[in-house]
Amino acid sequence: MLEIRAMTIDDYDEVLRFWIEAKDLDVSPAFDTRNRTAAYLARNPGLSTVALDDGRVVGTVLCGHDGRRGSLYNVAVAEDHRRRGIARKMLDRSMAGLKEAGLTSAFLMVYAANLEAAAFWEHNGFAPVSGVNYHFSYFGPVGPASS
Repeated sequence: MLEIRAMTIDDYDEVLRFWIEAKDLDVSPAFDTRNRTAAYLARNPGLSTVALDDGRVVGTVLCGHDGRRGSLYNVAVAEDHRRRGIARKMLDRSMAGLKEAGLTSAFLMVYAANLEAAAFWEHNGFAPVSGVNYHFSYFGPVGPASS
């Protein structure tokens, strides 16, 4: 039975396993620690979403905002559960929370080579931003997920 609900820190172990196994995500257990995830969920209560099928994590949306616009991270659905509307249900749930918080826009990052994901996001109202290069600076004690 499919359940879509708010992600909590109690989901962390299963969610982290799911993120590591998802081929379309670049997740590092050294970066996405329990403490960091707990802090993110606490700063953004009720916005992140998890999909479970008979208790097994089959989808995630890590969702938050900075007061100006929403952000979506680690959005994924298990390959054996795709094309069932799970991503759309999770997206609708998280976006409703952002709207309730008074936000009117959100962003996410999609790997350029992931054409299936890009098509999904464009179909669901997310347009690519032309002329923008994503820049990143890491200044913490743990290195970035990948170079």
